[in-house]
Order: sequence, then structure tokens, then C-alpha cells
Amino acid sequence: MSRWFEKIKKKHILSILALTLIITLILFIRWLTNLNHLIDSQLQQKRFSPPLEFYSAPLKFFKGLKIQNNELVESLKASGYRERTFGQQLLDHDYMILNAESCQQILHDLPPILQSCVEFSKEETGTQIVALGDDNSIIDVFDANTGEALTLTELDPVLFAQFYGKEPIMRTRVILSDTPPACLNALLAIEDNKFLEHQGISVLGIMRAFVRNFTSGRVVQGGSTLTQQLVKNYFLTNERKFSRKFKEVFMALLLETKASKDDILEAYINEIYMGQNGSFQVRGFGAAAEYYFGKSLSDLNLPECALTAALVNSPGLFNPFKNPKNAQERRNRVLNKLREENKISQEELTMAQSFPLPQQPERKILTEPAPYFVDAVLRQIEAMGIDTTQGLKIETTLNLRAQEAAQRAVALGIQDIEKSHKGIQEIKKNGKNLEGLLISADPTNGQIQAIVGGRSYRMTQFNRAIQARRQVGSIMKPFVYLTALQTQDEAGNDYQPLSILDDVKTSYKYEGQTWAPTNYQNQYYGQIPLYFALKNSLNCATASLGMKVGLDHIIDTATRAGFTSEMKPFPALTLGVFELSPLEVLQAYSTFARMGEKVSLSIIRKIKYLNDVVLYENVLRREQVLDKTNTAILVGMLKQTILNGTASSVTSSGFLLPAAGKTGTTNDNRDAWFAGFTPLHVAVTWVGYDDNTSSGLTGASGGVPLWIRYTKEYAGNFPALDFQWPETVIKKEISVEEQMALNVPNTEKRPLQPIELIFKKKDSF
Repeated sequence: MSRWFEKIKKKHILSILALTLIITLILFIRWLTNLNHLIDSQLQQKRFSPPLEFYSAPLKFFKGLKIQNNELVESLKASGYRERTFGQQLLDHDYMILNAESCQQILHDLPPILQSCVEFSKEETGTQIVALGDDNSIIDVFDANTGEALTLTELDPVLFAQFYGKEPIMRTRVILSDTPPACLNALLAIEDNKFLEHQGISVLGIMRAFVRNFTSGRVVQGGSTLTQQLVKNYFLTNERKFSRKFKEVFMALLLETKASKDDILEAYINEIYMGQNGSFQVRGFGAAAEYYFGKSLSDLNLPECALTAALVNSPGLFNPFKNPKNAQERRNRVLNKLREENKISQEELTMAQSFPLPQQPERKILTEPAPYFVDAVLRQIEAMGIDTTQGLKIETTLNLRAQEAAQRAVALGIQDIEKSHKGIQEIKKNGKNLEGLLISADPTNGQIQAIVGGRSYRMTQFNRAIQARRQVGSIMKPFVYLTALQTQDEAGNDYQPLSILDDVKTSYKYEGQTWAPTNYQNQYYGQIPLYFALKNSLNCATASLGMKVGLDHIIDTATRAGFTSEMKPFPALTLGVFELSPLEVLQAYSTFARMGEKVSLSIIRKIKYLNDVVLYENVLRREQVLDKTNTAILVGMLKQTILNGTASSVTSSGFLLPAAGKTGTTNDNRDAWFAGFTPLHVAVTWVGYDDNTSSGLTGASGGVPLWIRYTKEYAGNFPALDFQWPETVIKKEISVEEQMALNVPNTEKRPLQPIELIFKKKDSF
């Protein structure tokens, strides 16, 4: 009986085991089937996932522009031009550098300061020549065929950012046949020297990794083949779990049945993570070649290919810009592997090991892909209701040089402010970071050239340049004075720069309240000229003037100039006690720069589908919204703000081009603004805390330093052009004696100097 029972028991156990095995096999097959479907669907999805491509505005080069050494050549390279030597035929997107003698033979009668020329060819415009002087300025731009001088030349827009889905990724797709053999050999030598032999996994590699991970109690070694690495990057995540590794192994085996070795290798060199450029991932060998070496992948030499392969293991650890010692050691290890496999000779090894690492250029155009600018563009596209799922080419108004200068100005400018202000250092100890923004435009066409919405996009994605609304303080005062220039005083006389104002402490009653403005440091000057009150930003004189000319009239002036926010006619309006966005300030001050002609600001030039069919194109519209004569008089007074007023540090810093502007400081020093402009450029800066903590900064000590740093680097190279004054005005020098007769106080550390103001012709004295 017991034997029979034992026999039955064994049969049941075997049946259970068999059933368990069958169920496990079915579940495993189903799991494999699901993995197979996952591979198929994600391959389909990623293969056809169209990108959003962001292009800069064309860089412009024109007579009188000062440029740094090789800046034009670097810009040509960034636009995809190929260098040719003298005597070679220039095809489309070719360029060559000519010495002075060769250039004179082509153009004739160029001045003695000629140093060199750059000749380049573009199908749309033909061949052009930029003549450069020994003072780093552009002598002129010429048509190479006719010798005729041109107004300017424009290069091609440059791709500066890409998004795949919502991922900010920089990727330059390459095909296997265009990849240097040295790069492929280096990759296989250091990452997977059995790639062409295995079927997706390396059993020995997995066993070694298993033993190492088991003894460590955690995943410390991968043992992955290139196929497994591709699976991890393409289909999975980087989490260090045994379950993820298990899935990776079988997906690699499945992938090898679906794709050839060439297809896998090509996908790998386009997909693998190669580092971080700001908030954008650098993906693939093509983007890595451009980011680390400033050249196309096809142009990389042996040591550069070895370094590219070295980066694959850990782009952060082996970054040549941040960890050169690690990078060199890893590169040399790759080279030694190539030598061991007889892929290079001993001479090539010696040469490559002594080859210098790439250096991060001091003036690289756009060292990170303008995240705040891209954010602004994406917001506008969303507001326009444009579908982005099919992929788009977005031609923006971004200026590469301006954006780079702006990013540097905000980051370094805030650092300098923090170092020099003990109060801000104490606030930082409590965990609060001082913030800043900069937004700039070309007033001639309304194109916004740079947007920096904070000191670090990685720290915070809040785009202060377009999302923030802050009190503007004295930024509002020019609209009070412009309104006055359009009206008359109590005696029936037109207001003009020498009209006398009362700068005395007073109070105003409205809606049952009392408002009593005070001057900075409680200093009052009595009777002073109009221009003096504006350039020194005197609160009491401005408030008095504003009440006389009418608050509703001031609101009308500001609205026509470009403010769109609601403004209520309270007395404090005259001193900017209300909130605006930096974009509104930029629009209004751009209108000043154009002598009252408004051009609506834009950040998008054109939107196209990936097949180049145009979906949207911005149209330039001009409208004279302010009186040209009175605006010119106002700009003349705003020039004094920079020459000897609250923003005189602009001049003392060495920026001597004709410029005008206005500082702005709000109650309790919560906001520090500066809006400044030249005939060719306008920029607005702000410094403060997001939670309205008082920084102790004024517009002069907070906003102006950022503006100086930015404008000296970017617009400081422009020709010294004055504003285009209308024929209805005249310049008049106000002598020291005339100023003394008007009781003009001396607020400077030097004796009074003659000044120049703008008057209506009938008001000239």
C-alpha cells in the first residue's frame, strides 16, 4: 500500500513539476513576445520620431564692425563652410583666407590698414569678400565678381538646439560609411572587441560581471556588449538592477535577430550618450565631434577618434574640458588597445599619445544651446496652436554672439555682485540665491537677439525674462517726461530740456489716501532743469511733473510705446509702482531707439515643416506711435543718464559709443533695473530675489553692471553711429556757464562739463 502511495506521490510531484515548467515556459515565451513587441514598437516610434530643430538668425557682418581674431572664420565653419586654399575653385559653401597682397589684386585700391580678406561662396548670393583691417574692423564687404561694395553680408542660420519629443538633445545623424575607420576601430577596441563575433551578448563578460556584482552585493560592473549598451540607451533606463540587466540580455539577443551588425553599430554611434551641453544631452558621435572638437565626425583624426571612444564609458569622468588628466589616460588606454590588436603602428601610437587634448574655446559661439530662448519659442508656438508632433524647422531671431555674451553677463555679473556685497552674502547663507535676467533686441527690425531668464536653467526653469512681472520703478519716468514734452506748462510754454521743475518734498491725496514720495538719500535740489531731474532720477520732481501733465496722458504714452499691462491712474504710477514684464520694457525702449516708431518684437522669423514647406513667417510692421521730434528730445536727455547721471558707470567703464538709458529701483531695493540702448541695440537687465527680499541694490549697482558686461562684449564692437535725429531738432551744447546760470547742481566728482542736448529747432537758444 505504501509503495503504491509513494508511486502516486511521485507521479503527482512530476506532474506538478511538469506543469510548473510548462507554465513557466509559456510565461517566458509570452514575456519574450512582449519584449519583441516592445522592440518593434519603440524602433518604429524612435526611427520616425521627427525632431524640433531650432536655427539662429543669420550672423551679419558689415562695414565698421569690429570682430575678434578668426571670428568670421569660426562663424563660417559653424555655418557649414569648407576651407579651401588660394587658387582652388570656390564651390557653394566654400571659403578661403587671402593675404593682403592677394586681396589687393582682386579688389584694388584698398586702404593700407588692410590685413587680410575672407572670400566665400553661397549659391543664393554668389561669391563675396570681407576685407579686414589691422585694427580688427571690417573695412568693407564686396561682391567678388563686380568689386561693388555691399551694405552687409549674412551667413546661414545655424542649428543650435534640437528636441526629440520633450527631450532636449543635440544630435547630428551620421551614416556608417562616413565615419572614419579609426573611430569605429577605437570604439570596438575599448568597448566590445568581439562585436562582430557574438550574437548580442558576451557570456564570459556576463559571468565576470556576475561574480563581481555578487561579491559586492550590488551592480558595480556591466559586462555589456555594444548591442546591450544600445538596448539600454534606446529601450531601457540606466537603473542598476538585476531585473533590468536580465531584460537587457534577452532584448540584445532579440535585437541581433532583427538587425545587421552594421545597422546596430550605426544606431549605436547615433544614440549613445556623450555628455552634457548645458541642459541639452550630447547624443552620438556626430554631435560629440562638433561639441568637443568643433569639427565634423568625418574630419576627426586618430587621437580624436580615440578620445571620442574613451568618452563612451563615462562622459563626465573623461570630459577633456573638465578632467583632462582622466581624459588623456583613458584616451591612451584606447590607443594601446588599438596597438595590441595591430590596428595602428607603433609610430601612430607614439604620435597619437602626444597629440594635445582639445581645449574649450574662450569665445566659442554659444557654449550651451540657449535654454531660456528655446523655452520662450516653445511657449509662443504653443500659444499659436501649432502642432509640433510632425517635426518642425524653427528659424528664430536668436543672435549667436549676443546670446553667448548675455549668458556670460548674467552668470558672471551676478557672481561679481555677490562677491562685492556683504549683505547679499549673508542672504545667500540663508539659502536664497540672487537672480537676474537679460533680454535684448535689434531695434532696427524688432528681432529679439538674446534671452537669459535666470542665472542657471538647470537650477530653475522659471523664465523671468518672459514670465516674471516686477515693479519697474524709475524705468517708468521717461514716459512722464515724454508726456510733458508733448504738453505745456502753466504759463503756456512748451516743456523742453531746460524747463524748470520744483524738486521739493510734497504729498498727494487720492481716494482717501496720502502718498508722499521721497528722493534717494533724502536729497532735494529745489528748482532744477527738466533734463537734470531725469538723468538723476529725482522722485519728487518727477512726481510733481507727472501730476501736472496728467496721469491718464502718461498711461496713453506708455501704452503707445509698447506697455500692454493694465496701469491705473494713481500718483505712484509716475515712479513705476506697478508691475510689468521685462518684455514690455524692451518693447517700449525699442520704440525710443527708433525715435517713436514701433516695430513689434519677435522671436520667430519663420516656421517650416521638415520638408521646408513654410508654415508661418513673421512680417515686419512699422508704426509711428510717438511724436518723432519729442522722442528725439527725450533720447537726448536719456543720453545724459549714461554720460553723467545715474548710469555714468557705463561711460567710466570704457563704453563710449552713443547710448541712452534709464535705471530703475523699486521700494526697499527689491528690484534693480536698467534699460539701455544704442541706435543698433537695446537691452534690459534686472537683478533681485524671486520672493521680493530686499537686495540693497539700485539700478546703478544691480542692473547696470550686467548691461555693461553684456553690451561691451557684444554691441561694443559696433560702429560709433549716433542716433538718427529727425530734421525737426537741433543739437545744442550747454556750456558750464549756462548750467551755472540755471543753478544746475554738481552731483559729479569732477567739475561741471559742457553737455549736449536736443531741442526743437524753434526752441534752440
